[in-house]
Amino acid sequence: MAPALRCPLCRQSFFSGRGHVYSRKHQRQLRTALERLLPQVEAARKAIRTAQVERYSPEHDQCCWCLCCGCEVQKHLSHGNMTVLHGGLLEHLASPDHRKATNKFWWENKADVLLKEKFLVSQHDYTRGLPIRK
Repeated sequence: MAPALRCPLCRQSFFSGRGHVYSRKHQRQLRTALERLLPQVEAARKAIRTAQVERYSPEHDQCCWCLCCGCEVQKHLSHGNMTVLHGGLLEHLASPDHRKATNKFWWENKADVLLKEKFLVSQHDYTRGLPIRK
């Protein structure tokens, strides 16, 4: 008998091998999870064009969960008493580790290929958009 596999999206164990990722329930859970993450990613993408730098406050220590990497990411980028809004999330979205984890996540969960580019930021766009850091 095959060992039980665990789906982190559906929060359940299953014995049906890879067939679970094609089920309606899994695809619905996947769509819901991606829809929750998408507004944060879109806000970060807007920050590329109009980077906002503010004086640091404790509310800038917010984190968000990256579904693709399975890790917590600092939302804003702070240095000293200045904060670049959405800078931490942008830095993460542009990293090679995130690109690799996103490719793996999309492959394992059979997500819609057309949506994948919405969750990635090119390194060129990232360096072009943010203020110079020292």
